[in-house]
Amino acid sequence: MAAATRCKAGSIVRSRRRAGWLAALALIGLTFCLAPEANAACIDLKQANKLSFEGILNYRIFAGPPNYEDVRKGDAPEPTYILTLTEPICASGDEFVDPGDKFHQVQIFPGSSDKATQALSRDLRRLVGKRVVVDGASPFGAHTGHHHAPLVLPITRISVASDPTESYGTAMTTVQAFYTALGAGNGEEAVKFVIPKKRSSGPLSATAISKFYGSLADPLTLVDVVTIRSGKYRVRYRYVAPGPRRCDGESIVRTIKVGGSNLIESIKAVSGC
Repeated sequence: MAAATRCKAGSIVRSRRRAGWLAALALIGLTFCLAPEANAACIDLKQANKLSFEGILNYRIFAGPPNYEDVRKGDAPEPTYILTLTEPICASGDEFVDPGDKFHQVQIFPGSSDKATQALSRDLRRLVGKRVVVDGASPFGAHTGHHHAPLVLPITRISVASDPTESYGTAMTTVQAFYTALGAGNGEEAVKFVIPKKRSSGPLSATAISKFYGSLADPLTLVDVVTIRSGKYRVRYRYVAPGPRRCDGESIVRTIKVGGSNLIESIKAVSGC
């Protein structure tokens, strides 16, 4: 009887030990399962072919060489654009970033070397202090004194962050619809948003619109529409014409109310395309 009791007690102890080991193994397994998920929440810079961020655009002058301390004491000024994000992010896949560190700021600069750089530089100056959306590629972690945020991103596009409700009840919806039709190369649809007397002939006619915008190498993409004042809007867009010839365009669009509807009265190209 005593031996049986000892055997039973030994079985209980072994069962408890076995349960303890299983619990430990389960905990280890859970840890390994959670780790990839935690890393997955970070941006993998090795896999990120294209990144898009939204935030407030800031302009600052940092101290550069020789000491990177104070411009007022002889260090070269380094003008820099910093995008301040609403929510913190983390990044992995680069030796100069730590996935365990979260940050709110990204240093941005024009990443192309063609005419688009001029347009981007102009837009950066114009949009300081505004909430913007930027697209870019080839991001990397800060690793020199010239890098002033944890992540550095060469950008290919910047636009005002749109509020979908901003256009409600205004002529902006007409302008948006017109350029959306241009993107589809559909002149018949586009002229619905133009005053009647300009629909039958000229550059705003259905035939002219379909012929030009329907033959683009890359269709027109609407970048943004900004209100200048009631009935007047600044529109930015881009497309690639046969050739190829790239257009980073900007136009001033005026609207007028006709029979209770907002229609486009005139379009003046600012950029020449």
